[in-house]
Amino acid sequence: MKLLSTLLSHDQAVCPHCDTKIGLRQISEYFLKGTNHTIQCPNCNRALRPKREPIKFYYCFCAGFISIVAPFWLYIWYIEDNFWKAILLSIATLIVCIIVICILTIRRIEFE
Repeated sequence: MKLLSTLLSHDQAVCPHCDTKIGLRQISEYFLKGTNHTIQCPNCNRALRPKREPIKFYYCFCAGFISIVAPFWLYIWYIEDNFWKAILLSIATLIVCIIVICILTIRRIEFE
């Protein structure tokens, strides 16, 4: 449990106006709505936007593509020629990649 709280620490996610820490629930809105979306500070009710993208979209896209394609073809070529098992391995790898991207986003987000 301590490892999970260490991974999800978001010390940089504070309101620049009143220095109140922003909660994980509010930060997680950026996963679905993108960085153009504004959130409200829970203390001073001002609109907050990220200074920049926590992780560039291009890097996330490349990581997602590689996490699908590489395990799929490695499984097909070196382990077994079974399409559905290769798809399941690729999906599992993609889920791990998405979790890593979410953790990095939570840790790197800063507001202006």
